[in-house]
Order: sequence, then structure tokens, then C-alpha cells
Amino acid sequence: MKHSSKNKNILFLGLVSLFTDLSSQMVYPLIPEFLVSIGANKSTIGLIEGTAESVASVFRTIFGRWSDRIRKRKLFIFFGYGLSAISKPFLYFANFWTTVLLVRFFDRMGKAIRTPARDALISMSVSPQSKGKAFGFHRAMDRIGAIGGPALAIILLQVFHNDIHLVFLASVIPGLIALLFVFYARETSIPRKEAQKRREHTGMKDTSFKIFLVANVMFTLGNSSNAFLILKARETGLSVALIPAIWIVYNIFCTLSSPVFGILSDRLGRKPIILMSFIYYAIIYFLFGLAESLWMVWMLFGAYGIYYGLSEGVYRAYIADMVDEQNRATAYGIFNTAIGLTLLPASLIMGVIWDRLGSQWAFFTSASFSLFGFIIFLVSLSLTSKKGK
Repeated sequence: MKHSSKNKNILFLGLVSLFTDLSSQMVYPLIPEFLVSIGANKSTIGLIEGTAESVASVFRTIFGRWSDRIRKRKLFIFFGYGLSAISKPFLYFANFWTTVLLVRFFDRMGKAIRTPARDALISMSVSPQSKGKAFGFHRAMDRIGAIGGPALAIILLQVFHNDIHLVFLASVIPGLIALLFVFYARETSIPRKEAQKRREHTGMKDTSFKIFLVANVMFTLGNSSNAFLILKARETGLSVALIPAIWIVYNIFCTLSSPVFGILSDRLGRKPIILMSFIYYAIIYFLFGLAESLWMVWMLFGAYGIYYGLSEGVYRAYIADMVDEQNRATAYGIFNTAIGLTLLPASLIMGVIWDRLGSQWAFFTSASFSLFGFIIFLVSLSLTSKKGK
């Protein structure tokens, strides 16, 4: 019975993410165009996205460590999702980019509070052989919400006569519904005595985690805000009304690919999938740089969705493979903090190069950072295998 209640955590946390993304994705695809409409340039958009994510990410390690210390997950999950739910509707009052920055910061702060505890709870609710499948399912539920969000935005834009502010305000409803499902999740923590016994356990797994972290930091220098993808679509002629539609295409492919690659990582191992994700991202961004036709951008948005199937759930499962349960929220916090801090220079680099040299060189630069991350991870794997021999 206890095992059954743990498995239900995957379903309920999936529903939480589904409704949260329904709320978020009603808003997120419209923000770049909204910022342009109030006078923000590409560098400012990069500053907003990078600063909000980076500053909030500092707290991910703090909240992850705190969750491990008090051996509680649901408290952080509830408050994290709650902060995100109540922050987005304040975009209704935004007339300057500084207001958007504040809203994005509190939204990202909510994510910083909840993500380490949520991922730790998911990893501890399934058997070691099913982590990839569990994270893949969770990311798929997340992306189903991300499909529904833009679709709902399209409908509401018609109902509200293209008043983006009212769409921002309506986003609070699915965000609050998401909170209801948090109550159905069950804590599943390590007994205090067992955690104390295992606290000193270190070794190759710690080294592997650190190298994986370094590879992802290098990669993330080229993984700027997805707002730039929307701006690229606009550059090639996409209308404002179709912004949510192209975002739906992206999320459909995220949804379809996440469970597939999660299950494959359980069967084939995480490392081949992770190596593939670095190379795949570099190819996609290189092609975004070359894209001059709108039809090509539509295809690339779908192809880009597959990248998240290759990475998001698989990366989380890989971290769970390397880190013991009593330190898992801390590890997720450290990983997300490092990646979040890197998003600031990444988005600034993208925005500045775009403003000065154009979108092509901005995307080419991002692709090159992905290749550097691939090289670091590949070299680390070869060195680890030699030490093993």
C-alpha cells in the first residue's frame, strides 16, 4: 500500500506541473512581443530573462539543502508553486520592462523553491530502474500543460480582442488549480538514522556529478532564453496571432519525446542519450541561424521540442543515479543554481550579438558552446573508463 501511494506521487506531481505550465505558457510566449511593444530591445529582453533566472537560481541550492536537512518536500513544493501562481497575473499592471523583470523574478523564485524538493520526491517515489520513465512521464505532463497554455491564449486573445493584459490576468486560474493536487502527494523521506549512516558516502559518483555540472555550465552559455526563438520566428514573418501556435508545435514534440527517451535511458543508459542531446542541440541552433524562411522555422520548432525530450527528464534521472537520496535535493539545487546563474551571461551574449551582428551569428555562437559541453562530457567519460580499467 505504501509503495502504491509513492507511485501516485508521480501522477499527482505530474498534474501539478500540467496545470502550472498551462498557466505559465498562457503568458510566456506573449512576453517577448509584449516587451517589444513597450520599447524593449533584444539586449533588454536578454537582460530580463537572464537576470530573473540567474538571481532566483542562487536560492535553489539553499532551498534544496534546507529540504534535505528537515527531510520535507511538500512544504517547498506548495510554496514554490504558490509563488509562481500569484506572481504572473501582476503582468496585467505592467507598463514598463522593469515590472516584467520583477514578475519574472518572483515566478522564477517560485521555481527555485519547488524544483529541488519536487525532483527529489519524484526520484524517491520509484525504483532505481524506473527513474528515467518517471521523469519522462513528469516532463510529458508538464508539456501537455505547455500545449494547452498557448491554445488557451489563442482563444482568450480572440475573446479579449487581442488584449494581452487580460490573458495575463486569467493565468492565475490554472495556477491555483495546480496547488490543489499538491495536497494529494505523499512525503517519502529517508529515516534520520539511515541518512546519518550514509552521510559520509563519497567517491567517483561525486566526481561524475561535478564533471556533468561543468559540462552543462559550458553548454548553457549557449542555451539562452527561448524568448529568442520566438523573436527569430517573428523575424522570419510569423504573425503575433500565431506565436502561441508555434509554441504548441514545440511542446507537442516535447510531450511525445520525453517518455520515449526517458524509457530508453532506463534501458540503454543515460550517457549515450546525454551525449546525443549536446550534438542535437548544436545542429538545431546552427539551422536556426541559417533559417530565413518561415516554413523552416516551423519545422525547427518541432525539432527543438525533441531536444527537451532528450535532456530534461534524462538529466534529472542521471543526477539521481549519481547522488544518494539524503543529498538529492541539494544536488538538484546546486545543478539548477549553476545552470540558472549561467543563463544571465548566456542571454546577454545572445542579445548583444543579435543586436550587433544579427541573429545568424547569435545562433552560431550558441551552437558552438553546446559542442564545447559535449567535448567536456565525452572526455570525462573516456577518463572515467580508463580509471575503471
